[in-house]
Amino acid sequence: MKKLLSKLFLKMMGWKMVGEVPAGVKKAVLVCAPHTSNWDFPFALAAFNLAGLKLNYFIKKSWFFFPMNLFFKATGGVPVDRSKNHGVVEAMILTLKEREEMIVAVTAEGTRSWVPKWKTGFYHIAMGANVPLLMGFVDYKKKEVGFGSLFELSGDFEKDMIKIQEFFKGRTPKYPEKYNPVIF
Repeated sequence: MKKLLSKLFLKMMGWKMVGEVPAGVKKAVLVCAPHTSNWDFPFALAAFNLAGLKLNYFIKKSWFFFPMNLFFKATGGVPVDRSKNHGVVEAMILTLKEREEMIVAVTAEGTRSWVPKWKTGFYHIAMGANVPLLMGFVDYKKKEVGFGSLFELSGDFEKDMIKIQEFFKGRTPKYPEKYNPVIF
């Protein structure tokens, strides 16, 4: 039912899903960009459903109020208090190591607002848990949402980030003035 509703939603909005999640992926960090609008979420959620992904994602703790908390919890939301440094990266590394299956989605910018550089928690989570990155994107110009291939990190931060940046190059956000494609 979720797949059908997701397919209908994308079709009604004039969007399509491109790419796919490689078969057999049990653990990964799904890095998502660009992220400049609340509309990114329903498009991404539709793609997650169509790809058959059961994942977790970080969302501001302030969004976890009744009845929204029920929706976010049901769709894999993990509340995060961004006003404090709680060791989210370390906690997610431990959780990924403990579970047999888990894909966690992380928005690269960490916010819908313009940032001088991307947050790198997604990279550190993947490295620490020894899992690959999966690239996820929205592109408002092409009206596409989807996935790239798996990316095995080399451990060379700068080299890896250049490759990640290259993947997201040319993706058009809803609000281009809020997006900085420069990773570091």
